[in-house]
Amino acid sequence: MRIALFTRLPGVLSGISTIVRELGHEYVGVVTTEGPAERYGHFPLSTLLDARPAGSDVLVANGPARFAPLLASLEPDLALCGGFPVKIPADAIAVPRIGVLNGHPSPLPRYRGPNPLGWAVRNGDAELGFTFHFMDAEIDTGPILLQGAAPIGPNDGAEELIDALFGLWRSLLPEALALAEAGERGSLQSEEEASYAGFFESDYVELDLDTAEGAHRQVRAWAIAVRRGDVDGPVTDLGGERVIVRRSSLDDANGGTPLRCGDGRTLWVVEAAPA
Repeated sequence: MRIALFTRLPGVLSGISTIVRELGHEYVGVVTTEGPAERYGHFPLSTLLDARPAGSDVLVANGPARFAPLLASLEPDLALCGGFPVKIPADAIAVPRIGVLNGHPSPLPRYRGPNPLGWAVRNGDAELGFTFHFMDAEIDTGPILLQGAAPIGPNDGAEELIDALFGLWRSLLPEALALAEAGERGSLQSEEEASYAGFFESDYVELDLDTAEGAHRQVRAWAIAVRRGDVDGPVTDLGGERVIVRRSSLDDANGGTPLRCGDGRTLWVVEAAPA
């Protein structure tokens, strides 16, 4: 198959294009756009040029209206989508003859939306779910082709979760491509089981010290959360200064500053930045 990619992340571009080629398919290029810079961190568009396979195209759209014509120029049989912060319109989804296959880090229909990893950690989920589904005109609602999961450890932070996410991409993508090429169209999602993982609300910015476990989970959730604008957390008072807690621990193995919580236990602030 001729396979194109929608992404804004250089790691996704280099990783997924490599897998596509290893499986014997033809990677034909990436369609991207500037997008909200804060959504996944600050990666200049030039980093996508550095991450692309030699000789492949990086097509930069000035907005969603340009996705369809740019994608059509690549003449793909299938497009993959991952780490892309802009809604893809219906005319672009209709371009590849097989469709656009999205890799969404949740057990759809649970956690539709932009912030599934953040909510999985916030809710104390034991597993990180992952779904390949065909895209339709709405957000994360299309037919499910393949699903998998990886465990979430009680102290897993952003680095461990990102590693697990890429592991699921690598392990599931070969079967997903084989199913798509064979004409499988997936199964409809249950609306009764659906939930939405939106951006964290402003009330969740202040560090809740009622319990050490809950506070530690809040720190970990913010570390992996997809952000909107300048809303960031969790924020607390530490040494007479307002800080954003970046890393925490439930013991002093990594040092840090102790915070006494309402349940009598201690949260250790391992890393913080001025708020």
